[in-house]
Amino acid sequence: MAEPRIAAPYSNRRLQQRFTIPCDSGAVLHFRYPTQPGTRIEARLRDISLSGLSMTLPEELAGVQAGDIVKAIEARVAGKTFRGDLLVMHVSTANETGAVCGGLFYPESDEDLITIRLVVRALEAASKTIS
Repeated sequence: MAEPRIAAPYSNRRLQQRFTIPCDSGAVLHFRYPTQPGTRIEARLRDISLSGLSMTLPEELAGVQAGDIVKAIEARVAGKTFRGDLLVMHVSTANETGAVCGGLFYPESDEDLITIRLVVRALEAASKTIS
């Protein structure tokens, strides 16, 4: 008889601290949707963590649903730029003003991952000096 397997512990991505990006910071996401050569879209970055991000849902993304992938995003925040893909995990009601789309962010390269970590560390340090 086989021994029962114990499930490996996993880290809950929701345990990653999320940092709200102020509206006036100029933090934006640029991408084409649905894909190249789709319409070039700009969206305001709302928050970021080591595992994901959320944006204010632009009108052009009204049909996006959980499970969709937004490819080739270029994010500009805190004077830094990084690239990657977003696996959409949540979309608030699309007809709301200021609707939100968020999900898991997959950096394009190791350099992009390092940049995300630098951005999050800077935001973390700034939040500690404020509180």
